[in-house]
Amino acid sequence: MGDFKAGSTNAVVLAGMCTALAVVLSMIGLYMPLFSTIVFLLIPLPIAYLGMREGIQWSVIVTSGILILDSVFFGIVSAAFLCAIFGILGIVMGICYKHKIAAWKALIAGAFVVLIALVAEGLAALYVLGISSPILGGEGFTQMEQSMNEMLPSFYSGEALTQAQERVDVMMESIRKSIPFAMVAASFFYSWASMTLGKMIFQKMGIKDIPMLPALERWEMPRPVLYVYIAVVVAGYFLKPQGMMDYVLYNVEVGCVLIFWLQGLATLWWMPHKYPRVRPFRVLIVLLSFFVGLFQMMMVFLGMADMAVNYRKKRNYQ
Repeated sequence: MGDFKAGSTNAVVLAGMCTALAVVLSMIGLYMPLFSTIVFLLIPLPIAYLGMREGIQWSVIVTSGILILDSVFFGIVSAAFLCAIFGILGIVMGICYKHKIAAWKALIAGAFVVLIALVAEGLAALYVLGISSPILGGEGFTQMEQSMNEMLPSFYSGEALTQAQERVDVMMESIRKSIPFAMVAASFFYSWASMTLGKMIFQKMGIKDIPMLPALERWEMPRPVLYVYIAVVVAGYFLKPQGMMDYVLYNVEVGCVLIFWLQGLATLWWMPHKYPRVRPFRVLIVLLSFFVGLFQMMMVFLGMADMAVNYRKKRNYQ
């Protein structure tokens, strides 16, 4: 008799359990929107676990089973959405964990497949279902802008109303221009969040040999981002780009600012090693950076400074 091997009845039972768990998570996420963000991020974990333990072919089989069952319970559109993003993310995570691929490479690989899935779903919504998807700059933004402009006269009048309408127009134009950045940022968030939740859960299960991202205080963003940002700012100032070039440069600039913010976050989390009095204020500073421009600029410049002079490295932050 002996022990079961990959592909044996043991693998079939485990695949069935992982499929059932993923379908239950899908059900919770779709019927309880309040918890959907966290629940959906858990869906890749049973798929990744099965691929890591029994082989990638089992991850693919389970994802196919989830697609079929979710289609029966929730419809093909919802099932395709879940499996295209979270199912494929689980398969990629399983591949990376099984082959002990570096955590940062696993993060990028996961973000890449999620981005491809988001674009594919947007195109499918446009050309198959005839729905103008927001990620492709659909009519939803125009309707949102019209609704906001219709509400403004209830709060403003005269010159104040004109100024408020101008601010709304500028804000909506910025949102439209930043769609590519938002998609890339969302893809990295999905990949990072699933990996982080996986780390917590797998460690509880006694699995400690999978690649892990470093602690927050040791995060290092690529230094060339600083040079890219300088080049974009210079190009924007001297070339006065229009059309597609302006669109591209805007998204690259916003992406660079986010990377500086993340570097600043890592630096802020490290600072109590050098300045202990900072520790009680770290969370407050981060929260304020989401709402107050001054604190946001502080975080960005902190990240830029650390990236430019290697402040933490020079103080042996390891």
